[in-house]
Amino acid sequence: MRVTIIHEAGYEAALFGIGLSFGLTSDINAHDFIWDNAALWDRMEKRAKALAGMGQGHDKFLRQLMMWVDVDAPLYWWKQFDQYGHTVTQSESTMHTLMKRELTQDDFENEIDPRLISLINSFINAGAFQMANGHLPHSFLQRRIVSMNYATAFTIIQQRTGHKLPEWKLFIDEIKRQAQHGFLFANIKKKQEADDRV
Repeated sequence: MRVTIIHEAGYEAALFGIGLSFGLTSDINAHDFIWDNAALWDRMEKRAKALAGMGQGHDKFLRQLMMWVDVDAPLYWWKQFDQYGHTVTQSESTMHTLMKRELTQDDFENEIDPRLISLINSFINAGAFQMANGHLPHSFLQRRIVSMNYATAFTIIQQRTGHKLPEWKLFIDEIKRQAQHGFLFANIKKKQEADDRV
């Protein structure tokens, strides 16, 4: 599995919005916001860190922070990831890519019986898409570009920390490590801890 954040956007606009909520940026032109006011910028970042994870609408600014992530993951992981509805994905479609070449062990997350790879390749060579696709193991790697906001990433980290699939640990570690504003994830509590607070 491989996870790479390729782009992020919306941070400055989200901070400007936080300032509006507290009347701190109401008299400032949005185009001039904070670029020349380090004290206000610092204040908004501290406010963002304090609000992140509060829930109940206090951290709605997280929905305005977007990230695009390049993920190469097994089908069994994608089945779980797809439950997060506030994401958009574009993928290497098996319909268009499966028949382009023979598969190798590198196309799978875990080691696959070479006889199964050989069988799938026989279907590929025969042009039998349905048979090749129908025999793909769940560990087949599919690459997708995912767009999601920080609020969704926050939820994923909260809900999937400690999950038994090791791919979730890798995904979470990489998102936290690579995110430009990863400090916003500092207030995350495990789902059970969060539920206990309610």
